[in-house]
Amino acid sequence: MEYRSQEIKAGCLVIIGVTFFVAFLLLISGMDLFKSTKIYYARFKYTSGIETGSLVRYGGMEVGRVKKVRIAADNNSLIEFEVEINAKVPIKKDSEVMITSIGIMGEYYIEISTGSPQAALLPPGNLLNCKDVTPMMMLTENVDKLTTQLSQTIENLNQILGADNQSQARQILANLNRLLEENQQAISTMMANTNQVLANLTSVSNRLDTLFSENQETITSSFHHLEATLAQSQELIGRLQETMGNVDQMIITQNGNYEEIMENLNRTSRNLDEFTRTIKERPWSLIRKSAPKEREIK
Repeated sequence: MEYRSQEIKAGCLVIIGVTFFVAFLLLISGMDLFKSTKIYYARFKYTSGIETGSLVRYGGMEVGRVKKVRIAADNNSLIEFEVEINAKVPIKKDSEVMITSIGIMGEYYIEISTGSPQAALLPPGNLLNCKDVTPMMMLTENVDKLTTQLSQTIENLNQILGADNQSQARQILANLNRLLEENQQAISTMMANTNQVLANLTSVSNRLDTLFSENQETITSSFHHLEATLAQSQELIGRLQETMGNVDQMIITQNGNYEEIMENLNRTSRNLDEFTRTIKERPWSLIRKSAPKEREIK
């Protein structure tokens, strides 16, 4: 099938036009097909209108866009953003991420702080260090609540400072003034006595300080002697306890000997009793071995 030169030229013009149109779209959309990027994740409780395609800035400089927005899989109370950032941007581990805007009415975007110079780089695919910022709408609501509470407080103060309360306050002050005037002499005397007591206490304190300073060496020496006496007493008590332990041990060891001695003493006592009885009955046995012959009666 043969084509005429006009048809070929028209086809080339169409292709060139489509190519230029696609390049123009890429140019106005800010896409760069030859730019390398890296992915990070951010989580917030409130999106402030951030959606797919929203800007991501690093220190105020545009470095990427939001690629996806979804509810966090492991925590349904947080919104997770998948952000695509230029691979050359040095995201630090201590870089803080927040949702903010340029001016009050400006469009919201995700801002990444530059972090500290000595901080290590955060590898791609990690969760950024996010910091929730209360949106302006919620701040306005809090301000409204504060204004309402302040108005209520002012109203309560007005009620407290009303005519009736002011009259009662003046009456109380008048009573206090009259009480002070009537008892001025007593109060003056009491204050004078108080001052005198304080002066006496100060004098006593000074005397005690002087006494301690003059006898510091004696007091220190007494404490040293007391400590030495306590140490000797403790040593003596230890020796006494050791002696008592030795006595107990000796009593336990010699218990059998004591029983034998007591038995010998009992035997000796019985022998003495028997000897005494013998002497009483046969006193001649002390000088004779046999009994004397009986005398014959003539």
